[in-house]
Amino acid sequence: MIKKTVIFIGVFVFLILGLFFFNAPTPIAIPDDIAGKFIRIDSRNIRYIDSGSGVPLVFIHGFGSSVFSWRKNIHPISKHHRVCAPDLPGFGFSDKPLDADYTIDAYADFIIQFMDRLQIKKAVLVGHSLGGGIALLTSLKYPSRVRALILLDTEAYPITPPLMLRAAKLPIVRSIIHRAIGEWVVRISLKRSYHDQTLITERLVDEYYRPFLTENGKSVPIKVLQAIDFEKLKELPRRYRRIRKKTLIIWGQEDRISRIHLAQKLKKDLPNSKLMIIPASGHLVQEEKPEVVNSAILNFISRDNP
Repeated sequence: MIKKTVIFIGVFVFLILGLFFFNAPTPIAIPDDIAGKFIRIDSRNIRYIDSGSGVPLVFIHGFGSSVFSWRKNIHPISKHHRVCAPDLPGFGFSDKPLDADYTIDAYADFIIQFMDRLQIKKAVLVGHSLGGGIALLTSLKYPSRVRALILLDTEAYPITPPLMLRAAKLPIVRSIIHRAIGEWVVRISLKRSYHDQTLITERLVDEYYRPFLTENGKSVPIKVLQAIDFEKLKELPRRYRRIRKKTLIIWGQEDRISRIHLAQKLKKDLPNSKLMIIPASGHLVQEEKPEVVNSAILNFISRDNP
């Protein structure tokens, strides 16, 4: 108990220092190279990409990310298939209302709403990290709408809620975290997500930080974390064996966020799955090894014809 208290105080002081030593840059426009379009879904403006034709793939990004994380995958794959990728509500340049439902159930429902708006009856769901968890739940709730699954370094199993997440329920701590979020937080996150540290450029940090400068951009990610029902997540893996969809699991061998043993566990829990481990890559495997990932996705769709 004493050890946890000391850790909490240390992190608390660190965040306070962040208020004084780190200043947020002036908000800047959506990058032109992956600007996308906007549609209205459930009274929210949603930024999305819709490119190509053929078998539709819906790309679902992870926590704290956006369609930017698919920038090296969308164009190559859209040469062969229809690629659709939204900024999930609360992330990227989509709206971030404070009173919205940010549970994983609500995100699964959103994916179906997104498909309906784009007139997609059935799609291959491609999910990364939290997006993979959303893809799994969507497949369980709406099996008739899913052709197949492609899961990259997926958050599929419950974890013990971290101390700071529990502490964030306190208004004063939540306020401090909100004010302290800066480029330095994004930089630390990217260093944990990339195996090859030389790929972390100033532009990369800047592009990942941009969405945090939008309205409620720093508040809603905290709400998303608080909306995670850890008890419900304990029950979810028991249902994975019901998923009979053809599934390709792709994992970065050096992933420090979703460890490699979880890939092996997911392979066992999904009866109709294949596992591909990519060496010398971390959590953001689609950014570090885009050619390998793109080839694997195209081969999976072509060979397995989901």
